[in-house]
Order: sequence, then structure tokens, then C-alpha cells
Amino acid sequence: MKSRFVLGAALVLAAPVAIATAEIDLAWTGMGPNDYVNYSFDGSQAWDSTFRVTNTYGFLGLYIFNDGEYEGYCYELQAPVSNDPMPYDVKSWTDLSDETQDRARFLASLYDQWYDVVNVSQDFDMGAALALLTNEIMEENFDFIPGTWYLADVQAESSAATGAVQFSDYSTAVQSYYDTMLASLDFGTDAMLDNLVFLESTGIMQDFVGMVPAPSVLALAGIAGLARRRRRN
Repeated sequence: MKSRFVLGAALVLAAPVAIATAEIDLAWTGMGPNDYVNYSFDGSQAWDSTFRVTNTYGFLGLYIFNDGEYEGYCYELQAPVSNDPMPYDVKSWTDLSDETQDRARFLASLYDQWYDVVNVSQDFDMGAALALLTNEIMEENFDFIPGTWYLADVQAESSAATGAVQFSDYSTAVQSYYDTMLASLDFGTDAMLDNLVFLESTGIMQDFVGMVPAPSVLALAGIAGLARRRRRN
């Protein structure tokens, strides 16, 4: 029998923590672990569409903002990023749409296992793989029965080379880490979701997701209590 997640029914281990949406200005100032790859995103394509020419090069990895004050992985491949300060909203998973919350639940499991590992190791191949799978989880056109998400389907329908989200020109090590991370995927608990912070552009910039950030952001967003709940490997 397939493992599944039914909306609003499973894995509620703690009441969601309400996070007050706050606006901050972010300027892209550098990269953490990353690779420079070729990619393509076509939102009209199904998860199993064949490989097409990937015609856009860009960084695939951890983005650093405001000289290290903030960080995150993008999940908005068709949008730009700017060296100039741009307005962003700081959000929790409870502020997201129902479908994005369901995607974030898989992302929470991924980040609970790998986010700190990448940061500590500073392994560029590993960072690129985490970014690749972040985009796949958040942007791929998975084939789901409305209201029901199957872990096995997410794993089977995720690929760097097919679907709406496609990447090329990266190392075999990135692919190996991607495969390992995908195999480790599970449903994130509410406690894991509480550790995610979403940085959503109020304009046309890329959106980003990271873990519980620096104290300055916690104070700004009114979520200092989350810092005490942070899980560490």
C-alpha cells in the first residue's frame, strides 16, 4: 500500500505557530554551496514530459542576502534576483496556499535532514542537489488525485531531466546527491514545518525558503519562539 498524506488529516504533532507576516528588504550579496547549471521551466508541461533544450544558465544553490543576514533556496525559476534591496514578506507555512503547504511538507522533511548538513559541509555538489530538489518539489506539475499526496508518487515523478522543471550541465556528484536526497524524502511533521521560513517577493523577484533565520529576522517577524524549537542533527 502506498504511503499517503491526506489534507488536514495526518502528522499533526503540534499546533501550528502563528507567524506575523513582516516585510523586509533583501539584496542578493553572494552564494553558498552551489553549481552553475543550465535549466528550463515550462509550467504547461506535465511531470513526465520529455527532455527539451535547457536554455538558461544560473546558480543552483544557497543564495545569501544582505551580506549573510539572510539565506535560502529559490523556488521561482522564472523570476530574477537583484543586487539592489527588494521588498519581501517573511511567511510561515501556515500563510501559504493549501497546495503549497502540501509541497512544503515534503520540503520540511528534506530540510530537516539536509539543510544543516549542507551548510556545515559547504559541499557545492550537495548544495546544488538540495536546490535542484527544492525546485522540483515546489514547482513540478505532479499528477495527484485532488486532496491526496502520495510519497511514492512524488519520488517517482521527480526527475531533473523530465517534466516542467528540467536541469542539465551539472556533475555526476550532484545527480548522486539528488538521488540520495529524493530517496530519503518523507512527510514533514508540523514541528519540521515550523522551522521553515518563506521569503516571498512582493514584486517580480524570486521566492526563497530557508530554515529559522538570524535573531534579527525572528524579532522582526515576531517568531522568536521558533528558535527554541529548532531541531538540529
